[in-house]
Amino acid sequence: MDFTNKHRKRFSWQLVALALCLLLVPIVINSCSSKSYDTPVTSQTSATLISPETLKAWSDSGVVNSTGFDRVVILDVTSLGTYTTGHIPGAQFVNSSDIYQVRQEGPATDVNMSPDGTHMDSLIQKYGIDQNTTIVFTSGGSSASAGSVLTATRAYFTFRYWGFPKEKLKVLDGINFSWAATYGLTAEIPSAPVPSTYSVKNNASLRTDLRASLSDMTSVADGNVANAVPVDMRSISTEGSYAGKRGSTAGVFNPGSDYVAFEGRIKGAKAMLYTDLFDSANNYRFKAPDVLAAMFTAVGIDSSKNAHVY
Repeated sequence: MDFTNKHRKRFSWQLVALALCLLLVPIVINSCSSKSYDTPVTSQTSATLISPETLKAWSDSGVVNSTGFDRVVILDVTSLGTYTTGHIPGAQFVNSSDIYQVRQEGPATDVNMSPDGTHMDSLIQKYGIDQNTTIVFTSGGSSASAGSVLTATRAYFTFRYWGFPKEKLKVLDGINFSWAATYGLTAEIPSAPVPSTYSVKNNASLRTDLRASLSDMTSVADGNVANAVPVDMRSISTEGSYAGKRGSTAGVFNPGSDYVAFEGRIKGAKAMLYTDLFDSANNYRFKAPDVLAAMFTAVGIDSSKNAHVY
């Protein structure tokens, strides 16, 4: 009897130990796997601007054009000719016209409107973008151009306007020019991404606070909007559009041969040439934060003001 009880107790403890092991094993396994799941490679930076070195690290880690939780899509927003001549390895071609939409605006057709929801859904689904995707915007080829910076940042704004979270949107500082200076470009075309079914309807909200309508700007010009600072990013020379030289500003209505009816600037607008924000001698990278802050301060922009940029 004592022998039987002794073995029965030992067997009971073995069952308890086995049960504990069966409970602990999945916990240990899950904690190991969740560490990499909860700490994606792209969390290395919370800033919008990323360096070529950061993007290269992401590419080397295998997250560019991957299909996992932590995935990166590089969107090269440019012309097809520029893209095929040379681009960042793995970058997907986006025609620069796809971040604009031609729509009826008042009495005529306007060519520079923000894309509507249907247009955006088509764009993001084509490139396999979903809630797990970090998007890197770039542009340009081997020859530097200020307009390429404008294209990449316009694409960034468009996705922000349609509610994509800031931490998932990146702009390559210096765009393709900074990458080319360090790593070189390729002509190899990557495989097309697996299309997604994601929609802008899945985003938290449309960021209407990031875009001003014509009536909004009329209110700003009339002085009816508190803490508003209009900023004119066009030519600031005495012969330019800011100064009001006749025929210096091309129109935006099709067929595209028109000019604005009245030259000049919005009442109260400050002048800040957009090309002054980045350094053409440093592969078109943006200037240092303190330099930019000083430029904004000089035209009356601080944390209490709302800049209305055009």
